[in-house]
Amino acid sequence: MKKSLICALICVPLFTGCASTSDNAATLDRDQAVSELTVKMDNLGYNPVTIQPGVDEFLNMAAAILERQRNVIGEYRKQTENFRDVQAFLYAYKDATPEELELAIAEFDAGAKTEEEKIAPKINAYSQANENVYNQNVELTKTLMLEMAKSAYILSEHGTAVAQATAVKVGQDTLDVVSGYFGNKEEKEEDPQDLGTALLKATDQLSLALEANEIIDLEKETIDAVKQLQQEQEAKS
Repeated sequence: MKKSLICALICVPLFTGCASTSDNAATLDRDQAVSELTVKMDNLGYNPVTIQPGVDEFLNMAAAILERQRNVIGEYRKQTENFRDVQAFLYAYKDATPEELELAIAEFDAGAKTEEEKIAPKINAYSQANENVYNQNVELTKTLMLEMAKSAYILSEHGTAVAQATAVKVGQDTLDVVSGYFGNKEEKEEDPQDLGTALLKATDQLSLALEANEIIDLEKETIDAVKQLQQEQEAKS
């Protein structure tokens, strides 16, 4: 296994890197990025709507996709929390060669007092848990990409409603900034039955789902790196 793969093994679980579309995720700890993304998802919500025949299916599919992606990234975050010790170990040997990393694992496990303290089984479990989450993510990707493509057509078909809703939103955002500056901000409820507003919300739902999808997609490098390390170890035995 090349050293670049070891670097991927170490760095991918801890940091998002430049591949993510999220500005936050590009600079923050991935767990923090996932936490913030989850809050945004919950704030948008997943409730179905009934506004206009021919559009409702798209709106409700966007909400359903976001909810599914929320569940998948929730599992991903849980695995991250469960394997902090694995991540810390791998990070400590981020500059090691494959041979040095293998030796470090063997030395660590030789000093373990119990089976529960050994790191090799935890690395294997970490890889398997991430693979399960990744496979769910891949399955969801197909539906997400289809709805993203469909959104462009639907938005163009209802361009006037979307433009009006966008103008209202921009105006409200500006008012919020000014009101907040003078300490006189008032909350304004958006009409969930407004077609333009609903379409903008659906695109936001798909956008957040895509961000979560791409963060999890980076885990493929980790999975492949661990598998290759395991294959090399099996070939030696």
